[in-house]
Amino acid sequence: MEKKSMGRTLRLVHYWLTAFTLVTVAMVAVTGVLLSLKKDFDVLQPPSAEASAPGLPATPLDRLLAAVATQPGRGKVGWRDVDRIDVRPRDGLAKLILNDRTEYQVDLHTLEVLQTGYRTSDFLETLHDFSFLGDWGKYVLSLPTGIALLVLWGTGAYMFIKPLLVKRRKRRARALAAST
Repeated sequence: MEKKSMGRTLRLVHYWLTAFTLVTVAMVAVTGVLLSLKKDFDVLQPPSAEASAPGLPATPLDRLLAAVATQPGRGKVGWRDVDRIDVRPRDGLAKLILNDRTEYQVDLHTLEVLQTGYRTSDFLETLHDFSFLGDWGKYVLSLPTGIALLVLWGTGAYMFIKPLLVKRRKRRARALAAST
C-alpha cells in the first residue's frame, strides 16, 4: 500500500469536504449576509413604527389580539394563529407575529395597529440554520457543515502555513551552510 503524505491526505480531505459543503455553505453565507442587512431593508423585516408614548400600560393581551382582528382579512384571528408577541415597553409597542410570518405592530397605549408587514427575516433564519427541514435539518446538515467548516479552516491553515515553514527552514539551512 502506498504511503501518502500528510499534505496530500489533508488536500483530499479539504477537497471532499468542499464538495459536501458547496451548497450548504452558500446558503449559510447568503442568508447570513441578508440577515445582517435585515434592519436596512423593509422587505426583509418591517421597520419599527413609533408609538404614541413610551412605557408599558396595563393592556390585557386580549385587547392586542382584538386590535389585530380589526385588520382586513383577520376578523377570525385567534391565539392559535399567534406565533409570538414581542413587547417593547421602552417604545410603547407590541409586535404580534402570526404563524404565517405577518407582523402587526400595535401601539400599547391607543391599541392602534401602526404597521403591518411580512417578516422575510424569519424565513431567512430558517434557511440559514436549516430548521425549515425540522430539527433533523439542524443536526444532519447544519452541525456537520459547521464541523466540516472547522476542518476546512484547519486544513486550509495547515496548507497555508506549511509552505512558509518549509521555506523558512530551507533559508535557515542555506544560511547555516553558507556560514560554515
